[in-house]
Amino acid sequence: MCWTLRAFTRYLVYRGSIVDDLAAAVPSVRSWRFGPLPDHLPPPKIQRVLDGCDRTTAIGKRDCAVLLLLARLGLRANEVATLALEDIDWHSGLLTVRGKGRQLAVMPFLSEVGIALADYLQHGRWTTDSRRVFIRSLAPHRGFTSSSSISMIAVSALERAGVDVPRKGTHIFRDSLATQLLGAGASLTEIGQVLRHQNHDTTRLYAKVDINALRKLGLPWPGDTPVGPYILPMCAALPGICAIASRVQRFLQQDSSRVLDEFAPTATPIRKYKHC
Repeated sequence: MCWTLRAFTRYLVYRGSIVDDLAAAVPSVRSWRFGPLPDHLPPPKIQRVLDGCDRTTAIGKRDCAVLLLLARLGLRANEVATLALEDIDWHSGLLTVRGKGRQLAVMPFLSEVGIALADYLQHGRWTTDSRRVFIRSLAPHRGFTSSSSISMIAVSALERAGVDVPRKGTHIFRDSLATQLLGAGASLTEIGQVLRHQNHDTTRLYAKVDINALRKLGLPWPGDTPVGPYILPMCAALPGICAIASRVQRFLQQDSSRVLDEFAPTATPIRKYKHC
């Protein structure tokens, strides 16, 4: 949008509608790395998603085991799809995970996860020659070919439980686990080890959701001056900015010669903001 406004002001100068080039008056919008906050679900909603699986059926047993691997161990969708029978060490309670970049990691799994896996393998898994742990319910019964099938299981479970999230998929369980560990007092290094992050910057993203720790870093407002005199003028200017952006949008979609007449009366007042 900033680039569009600058190009439009230069076009107005070219057509002679205004005299001064206002391109320099359009501020740039800072783009912060890891800007958005990670989406996460509180533990009660995670449990509601798990309880939504019908564990009396083969599909329900499989889906429950998949969701527990996502929610309790923070596995990625592709890591769950490629899990093989020989990757489970029942005697030691360890799980070999094939992560990104063909990296192998050995992780302990909780008793809850082990019970769900054993229940699925003994009473829910279809008879097949495939060595994959999770098998398609439709014939031919074979392992999942991609991570999209695991994502579909996660999306269906969220919709079945009535949990509304902006971004439905398997990663919401991974983010929720990291947020839960952070709230329990785990360090970012420990969270990175659990999630198997190769870059520490990826783990630092979750520091922004720890509101109680961030409050300690906040500086008090200088002096006794209230914030209102600074915020209110900014809020009052927003409708005008939105109106200009809307008119620029219409200008790009309609005939330029017809819309220029609409902008001509506002050319003189715009000059007041030359030095803003």
